[in-house]
Amino acid sequence: MSIFIRIWFFFGLIILLGLWFMSYTFNQQVKPNVRQVVEDTLAENANIIAMLVAEDVYENKVGTPQFDEKIQKALNRKINANIWQHNKNEINQQIYITDQKGIVIYDSQGIATGQDYSKWNDVYLTLRGKYGVRSTRSYEEDSNSSTMFIAAPIYHQLGQQQKLIGVVSIGKPNISVQPYIQRAENQLIRQAIWITLLSLFLASLVAYWLKHSIDRVRKYAQALAPVNQTPHFRSAKELNQVAQAVEDMREKLEDRAYVEHYVNTLTHELKSPLTAIQASAELLKEDLPLRDQQNFATHIHEQSQRLQNLIDRMLLLTRLEKSRHQIEIQNFNLSTLIQQTLDQHASQMQTKRIQCLLDIEADCMIHADRFWIQQTLANILDNALDFSQDSAKILIQLHRQSPQHIELNIFNEGVWIPDYALTQVFDTYFSLPRPISQQRSSGIGLSIVQQVIEQHHGQINILNIEENQMPILQSHQQGVLVKILL
Repeated sequence: MSIFIRIWFFFGLIILLGLWFMSYTFNQQVKPNVRQVVEDTLAENANIIAMLVAEDVYENKVGTPQFDEKIQKALNRKINANIWQHNKNEINQQIYITDQKGIVIYDSQGIATGQDYSKWNDVYLTLRGKYGVRSTRSYEEDSNSSTMFIAAPIYHQLGQQQKLIGVVSIGKPNISVQPYIQRAENQLIRQAIWITLLSLFLASLVAYWLKHSIDRVRKYAQALAPVNQTPHFRSAKELNQVAQAVEDMREKLEDRAYVEHYVNTLTHELKSPLTAIQASAELLKEDLPLRDQQNFATHIHEQSQRLQNLIDRMLLLTRLEKSRHQIEIQNFNLSTLIQQTLDQHASQMQTKRIQCLLDIEADCMIHADRFWIQQTLANILDNALDFSQDSAKILIQLHRQSPQHIELNIFNEGVWIPDYALTQVFDTYFSLPRPISQQRSSGIGLSIVQQVIEQHHGQINILNIEENQMPILQSHQQGVLVKILL
C-alpha cells in the first residue's frame, strides 16, 4: 500500500474517532448540561412562586376562581422572544400546589386536584426539608415525553418562626428545550462535516507533500549524474538530514568510483603513446642514419605532445565534473573571445590552408563563465580543423536570437559523421579516426563541451549538412555543423 494512502487512511481514522468522541460527549454532557440549566431556572422560579402564593395558601384562597384566573393568565401570556434563532411564543410550564400533607390543592391543568402526591419525589423530599425534584414520563416508552418537576416549600411566617404549609411544584416538559438541543446537534453536525472535509483535504496535502519529498530523495539517490543538486525541504529537518546523509554517502561512493574509473582510463590512454615512445627510444640506441634519428625524434615529440594534451584534458574534465555548479558567471564580449580563439589557431589553419569565414555580430555580450566558454570554443575548433581537408572552409556564425539567447554555429567542410556515431560523439573517451592521419583523439574534448553547455543551461547539437545548405560558403561541399544555443 502506498504511503500516501496509508497516511490519508490513518488521518481519516483519527478524524472519525474524534467525531465519534465529540458525538458521545454531546450526548453524555451537552444534553444533561442543558437540563441542568433548566433545572436551575425552575428551582429559582419555584422559590419565587412559593413566596408569592404563601399568603393565598394560608388564607385558603388557592382553590378560588380568582386565584386560578390569575395563574392561568400568567401561564397563557403570549410572548415574542427570539432565543438563539428559536422563536418562543408561549410559556411551557405547569404548576401544582399541595398542602402540608401532600394533597394537591391546586393544579394549573385541572386534573390532579385532590390527589395525594405525598409519595411523589418532589413533594416527598420537600416536605422533609430536602431539595425535591423528579422527572416523569407521560409515555413510558417515549423518553421525550418526560416532564421535570422542581418543588419549593411554602412557609407562613409566625413571629420569629416559619411554618411549612405546603409545597409548590413547577413542571417543564423536556420537549420544550429540545429545539435548542436539536439546533446544537445540527450545528455540531454541520461543523463536523466541514471539519472532516477540511481535515481530509489537509491530510491529503500533507500525505502528498511527504510522498513527493520522499520520492525526491529516492530519485536523487537513484540518479548518478554529478550535476544533481541535493533536494532541500522547508520546515522538514528530518527529510533534510536524510537527503544530506544520502548526499554524503553518494559523494563517497562517487569519489571512489570516479578515482577507479579515472585511473583505469588514464592507464589505458597512456599505454599507447608510452609504448610508441619506448619503441622509438630503443631504436634510437642503435646506430641509425641521421634522417631516421630525426624521424624517430619527431615521433617521440608527437607522442609526448599527445600525452601532454591527454593529461591536460583529463585534468580539465576532472575539474569540470567535480566543480558541479561552481561556475563563475560574468559579462564579457563573446565576439572578441571568438576572434582571440581563432588567433590562437591561426598557425594550424595556415598549415592546412583553411579558409575561415566569419558571420559574427559585433559586440555580442553574454553572461557566462569566460574560461569554460573559451575551452568550449577551442575544443570545437580543434575538432573542426582535425576533420577538415586541406584548403577546406570553416564558417563561424554568431547572432543574438533574443535579449537572453544567442546562437553560435561552427561549420566545417568534410566527411559526414557516421549515423551510429552521431548519438555517441559527446560520450567521454569516444572518438573517430582523423581522415588524414587515421589517429584517434582522447575523446574528452566534446564531453567537456557538452558539460559546459549544460551547466550554462544551453543546448548543443551536431548535424550532418548536405550540399547547398550553407549558401554563404558559395560552394557545394557537405560538412558537419555544431549548433549551440546559449
